[in-house]
Amino acid sequence: MRTPDLGRWSLVGAEGYPSRAMIRLRSSAAVLGSALAIAVAFGCGSAAANHAAVSPCGTATAPTWSPDGTQIAWYGYRWPRPHGHAVGSYNTLRAICISDADGKHLHSLAGTVCGEHCSPHAFSDPTGQIDWVSPNLLLAGNDLGVFQISSGQTPKLLGHNGPEPYATDAAGDRVATANIAFGCSGCSGPVTIRSVPSGAVVGTVGGTKHNNDQPSLSPDGTQVVFTRTSGKSPEAKPSIWTAAADGSRLQRLERSGLNPLWSPAGNRIAYLVPGTTRSPWRLVAPQGGASTTLLRNGPGTVFGWSPNGRWIAFPDSKGRLAIINVATRKVRTLLKLHGPYGTSSVAWSPDSQQLLVVWRPPPHTSCPSGLWRVPIDGTKPHLVHGC
Repeated sequence: MRTPDLGRWSLVGAEGYPSRAMIRLRSSAAVLGSALAIAVAFGCGSAAANHAAVSPCGTATAPTWSPDGTQIAWYGYRWPRPHGHAVGSYNTLRAICISDADGKHLHSLAGTVCGEHCSPHAFSDPTGQIDWVSPNLLLAGNDLGVFQISSGQTPKLLGHNGPEPYATDAAGDRVATANIAFGCSGCSGPVTIRSVPSGAVVGTVGGTKHNNDQPSLSPDGTQVVFTRTSGKSPEAKPSIWTAAADGSRLQRLERSGLNPLWSPAGNRIAYLVPGTTRSPWRLVAPQGGASTTLLRNGPGTVFGWSPNGRWIAFPDSKGRLAIINVATRKVRTLLKLHGPYGTSSVAWSPDSQQLLVVWRPPPHTSCPSGLWRVPIDGTKPHLVHGC
């Protein structure tokens, strides 16, 4: 992936850590591992030199790992909220926050800090999804669209989208979005695929006469799978379709299905078959053919495939974090989830050995939740951040 030449930059930690030497981003992999440890900015739209400023990195949502697994990022809010402030998040100090994988060297990302007087601003709408797509590049999505965030740069809007998750390919070169929320009665519109480096439209898929949403890109970014429903009838059953990223070769893959997810190996697509009593979770080849059952009663929410393609993480019917071995169909439960949770509440580590989970609050605090590293072998979770 070709990312912008960001020249040189320096790091200043949120707690006053000394500035590191100026670093060239195209140096060694070890240097790139910390490429997004960027200068802190408190306040909205500037580096506000208010030494008494409070941190927006209190609570944690939408976590993600750096590509080398040494750092993590999440969307944070000030905690506790100031006395007299409304309960809603729109007027609370917030930002994208970064730390080492063990929670040390915590700082907010310059250009993402937002308070109650920040409109218009890329982050005036709270962020619901973050992906660390390359050592020096983050993507963040909210109801305004998907933004490209790199060091020393103003967040760049890649494209408007509806209020639902976006999808990227394995290299982070392309991003797929839907124009409307899933299940919108009377809505219609295509899936749009853009180049991440340039923001240019690669293709629009599915046309304007149907509701095309829930996109998932193939690992190489050349194809997309998505859900399609009629834009006119709220009772229309969703189906699964595939197409080339440029919009060609549109074809129906399954007559009934939701939540399609392309596997990291590119050889299978997982999807949910909606039902009245049971909703089987099935696997099918991208080119079609007979599907196989992965779970007889699948989840409506899926946290995603592990990068090595061996596991899929999901919340089971009892609200527990679970993983299923795709080859053996064996399920392993890890912990009882702390609600509410969504698709962006859990993130796989690059080595597929642990999960970053928005989970229970740290003991003896008023913090609403904590951010934990959870090994998939069942060993003890490790608290990374808790207000």
